[in-house]
Amino acid sequence: MKYFFSFLFLLYVMTGLGQASFPKGFKLIEGDNPMGEDDRYSNGKDVFQIHLFWRAYDNYTWNDDKVKQDIAKGYGFPIYRTTDSLLWGTGKTDDLYFYIVVDWGGEIFELFSRDNDADFATYSKWLISSIREYRKKGKWFIFPRRILK
Repeated sequence: MKYFFSFLFLLYVMTGLGQASFPKGFKLIEGDNPMGEDDRYSNGKDVFQIHLFWRAYDNYTWNDDKVKQDIAKGYGFPIYRTTDSLLWGTGKTDDLYFYIVVDWGGEIFELFSRDNDADFATYSKWLISSIREYRKKGKWFIFPRRILK
């Protein structure tokens, strides 16, 4: 019974943290991980996904110059730091256009598409402004997660 209550508490906490509400038309594309860690959200043309940037934990500060360089090297395009310490970058890798934002905890939010059009620009702005808006409200911006179906 205590596991059941723990599970309910976990569900309550995760929804209270601030699961993102995607723009109209985006649907879940389930990944292989049963906890939803590799899920994507797509409208058929543009795709959002999230993952944690892994790096050594000795003498680091999230979003410092070393992190910025590591991410730029990995994606193959320049990464910039905003005045509020978010990292962001946009560019083309292979045949996909990317817009990425790295939040204050090291989560990488990606938007990618084959087209660099007005929709891509709109969703790029939505992503970074939503991350900031959730933080102002004291919530943690995360994509909705499946919990073991």
